[in-house]
Amino acid sequence: MEQIRDEDHLKDVPLPHQYFDLMGGTSTGGIIAIMLGRLRMPVDACIRAYTALAKEAFVPKHPYLPTLPGHPKGQFFATNLENAIKKVIKEQRGECSEHCKNKDGNSESCSHADMPFRDIDCTKTAVLAVTKVNVEAAPTLFKTYDTSTTFRDCTIWEVARATSAATSFFKSIKCGRDEIEFIDAAFGHNNPCEILIKEARRVFPDATKFQILSIGTGMGKVIDIKDSRKSILRALKEMTTSSKHVADRVADAYAVDEDYFRFNVDRGLEDVTLAEWDEKSTISGHTHNYLEKEGDRMLKCAQMLSKHRKNATVEKGSTPQAETDSKETAVSVQVDRVQTAFEK
Repeated sequence: MEQIRDEDHLKDVPLPHQYFDLMGGTSTGGIIAIMLGRLRMPVDACIRAYTALAKEAFVPKHPYLPTLPGHPKGQFFATNLENAIKKVIKEQRGECSEHCKNKDGNSESCSHADMPFRDIDCTKTAVLAVTKVNVEAAPTLFKTYDTSTTFRDCTIWEVARATSAATSFFKSIKCGRDEIEFIDAAFGHNNPCEILIKEARRVFPDATKFQILSIGTGMGKVIDIKDSRKSILRALKEMTTSSKHVADRVADAYAVDEDYFRFNVDRGLEDVTLAEWDEKSTISGHTHNYLEKEGDRMLKCAQMLSKHRKNATVEKGSTPQAETDSKETAVSVQVDRVQTAFEK
């Protein structure tokens, strides 16, 4: 977004939701998509909010005992994650803190925490989760523009919990009219790009060209197999949760015309897991180094997004939001989820 500011000679860094028609992700990426899309947060505010959220959410249930990655109810308290998400939501309501302060001095009583996920006025946002009864089934898309009655009344925090319910970290959550139990879409959908492209084609049936920004969370380790049953099982699990295969397929389909940009730190983050929020310095350092060498591609991506918004503005008048069914382009952005701790 800073590159777009410089490219378009803007005074301030623009908001991501003004440049995308569809934003989405799963797990960590799902939470970030909700912040940027549904809550319309600036990037800097999103980074600060996620750091605070992670610090509050990833407090082990038993800090003095060794972690058990396979624990069916997760290593961390789901209520901590719920409260952290609600806090982010309330802080995005300008009048929220002041109203609650004047009322009873207790922001915990604020009803804004239960805001619905559905909002037809925000940038279309879709996050993935899978039903616990059948993780092989197609993922469920929780959508801000959903018109069905099944998940119409889900709150923002419920959807955020569903998309981030990594089984080794947090227990599952029941939500929707029928109280369906969900976990995150880790197995098979760590990179939800193909799912979101399919959704974009459904939502924008008249679009003839799609431009895609895919943001990864760092390349994983090379998957090898040793002569042991444990090694084979580990390799199969890593293959299932790898995002590389999807990235390769999407690149083959879209990269030739420069309609697809994927940014994914290529070294240094192999051992950083979802719960290791305190490794921020390491993550930031490797990300900085990666983006420095990807400067030319970053500029081309910024130019693509800037051109898309200008085209959308011309077509729709003075709208600040690129929610258009233009036949020229529709932009889809997705953010991968981070690799989970039990991979090790």
